Amino acid sequence: MNTPLDALWQRVRIGPVETRNRIYMPAHQPTLAAAEYGAYLAERARGGVGLIVTHGFHVHPASARGGAASWEPGWAESVREFVGPAKAEGCPVFVQITHMGASGHRRTDDLAQWGSVLAASAIPSPVHRAMPKPMEEHDIAEVIRGFAETAAHVQAGGGDGVEIHGSHGYLLSNFLSPWWNRRDDAWGGDTERRTRLALEVGRAVRKRCGSGFAIGIKLSLDEYLGPQGTTPEETVRVVHLLEREKLFDYVCLSHTDYHFNHKLVPPASSGETAPLAENAAKVRAALAGRIPLLIQGSVRELATAARIVERGQSDLVGLVRAHIADPEIVNKSREGRTSEIRRCVGANQGCWRRLGQNLSCTVNPAAGREKSHGATVILPAAQPRRVLVIGGGPAGLKAAEAAASRGHDVTLWERSNRLGGQVRQAALLPDWSSWNFVVDDLAAALARRGVAIRLDTVATADSVQAFGADEIIVATGARWQTSGFSTFRTDREAIERAPDTHVLDPLTALANLEACGRSVLIVDDNGDYLPHGLARLLSATGRTVTVLTADAMPARKLEPTLDWPWLMPRGAAAGVKLRTSVFVERIEKDYAVLRNALGGPTEVAMADTVILSMMRESDDSLYHLLAGRGLPVRRIGDCVAPREVDDAVLEGFREGHAVGTGAVEAAGRVR
Repeated sequence: MNTPLDALWQRVRIGPVETRNRIYMPAHQPTLAAAEYGAYLAERARGGVGLIVTHGFHVHPASARGGAASWEPGWAESVREFVGPAKAEGCPVFVQITHMGASGHRRTDDLAQWGSVLAASAIPSPVHRAMPKPMEEHDIAEVIRGFAETAAHVQAGGGDGVEIHGSHGYLLSNFLSPWWNRRDDAWGGDTERRTRLALEVGRAVRKRCGSGFAIGIKLSLDEYLGPQGTTPEETVRVVHLLEREKLFDYVCLSHTDYHFNHKLVPPASSGETAPLAENAAKVRAALAGRIPLLIQGSVRELATAARIVERGQSDLVGLVRAHIADPEIVNKSREGRTSEIRRCVGANQGCWRRLGQNLSCTVNPAAGREKSHGATVILPAAQPRRVLVIGGGPAGLKAAEAAASRGHDVTLWERSNRLGGQVRQAALLPDWSSWNFVVDDLAAALARRGVAIRLDTVATADSVQAFGADEIIVATGARWQTSGFSTFRTDREAIERAPDTHVLDPLTALANLEACGRSVLIVDDNGDYLPHGLARLLSATGRTVTVLTADAMPARKLEPTLDWPWLMPRGAAAGVKLRTSVFVERIEKDYAVLRNALGGPTEVAMADTVILSMMRESDDSLYHLLAGRGLPVRRIGDCVAPREVDDAVLEGFREGHAVGTGAVEAAGRVR
């Protein structure tokens, strides 16, 4: 029987390598040691992905701050350690090799390697802002040699091929880009001279590794810098020049440089889906079918990948975050188990925000922990226990799923009439609906595992004790305060207010917008999206809304997840006013008195409603009652301390798996 995904299951020849299907996992940085990285890749290989491209390894000390010296011969053994497990699962593995150019760092762990960043021209990265040294002939020769040496070590370590990184504002794309490359010598000027370094690197790698080794090149389709930068039309011209030499076995397309970094891994709030696909077809046509085209970039569903293949826009399609969220996405889809897929929320909290730290995932806490908590490591419980989980937010749902996955008999009580807790409320905010995936996918998993769910059930110490669970997990969450206490104002315990003021917490306002007046002041002490999304909803009803914060930057937490450049302009377009570095001194009936944190006189802001999105406190009274009775209880999530969704899910995962291990008493004392 034909299915919409059938186009994805064909094998594709890439030089001497044949992929298992048309889905690949592109390069990304999980920051794991070699053995842990090998386990991480192997989990995705078992899940059915057709090809894996590892994260980038540096070819020269002027690219990397520290870490593996990939250009040195001993590195081949490390390659064997992280490539071997995935290859043993039948999945080919290419290793990306890179020089970061203007966006790089000289090594700081070796004084002999200390020096300047190297690039095509003296233009600093907009992120790191270090002024590079324009490369001289000996620098260029050294880097070309570094690419060839590193590729040879990949080959010696068992890698099936290399992907030469020429995208994202890194060295090769510095040379390829008319904006970055201001040279007037043999390495810059017209398209042919700007392409020379990429060709010389390809020649050196091919000469060193031979024809039995796959070599690909990754390019930026568009830098979004206008005609002065790399454009789709310029990329087509570059591809024609590369193809003329017949050096490469595939071309991979990504996009942007650090000027528009938020486009590289756009969060779900962006609304971006496969932005490269349409123009990628022009590059594929330039390749004329001789070698395949691979594209990546904001593809989180296999249905999207199938449409790209069917339309002839690419031969393989890369999914990164979808594979972090569910390593089995390919197998589940191919076997008709799409309802079991754990969907990526696109929040960028556990993956992109933790770049440079150990990888995590909001919906898949096992990501990056496969060696200790992977699918082949977690075993059924030796003695199933009767488990009661109290609270149906993300922490409680994940704990129930984890415990049930090991064979325990699990019941979950939720005091409201639906699952999800504050995540369901967050999903009501504009451009934030994908948070529903967390709850819906966990609820479906509980149903598959036979977890008994009781809604509208208020737990008391007596009812819990009467239930007679072997182990109890309390996930009762947290509640918002409306005192106005702030860690940034050590001189007071609350905001002074008149007795007839209208003060709300943000979730009360979100649940009932009509409870707010016509002029609303929202105080943000946390830097997250809740006050700004709420402000957009209120503004859409014709209300005048101002969000103020004592911070110098509004919505600071949206910057590391790349939401800021997408969401904040929408708030401004909706008429939401922003004030930074401002405290509320006093709240009166129809106005608030404000004080600038930098000094100066107070001022008055008209407001008939003040919403305090400031402090939360744990709802932990039930936990303490149960612990006081000596019951086998542990607590998780916001009930321990109010934090974020990925913290709650991770704790639920950990404590759910710990059921039956004898760790309850310790958990009760310290958590």
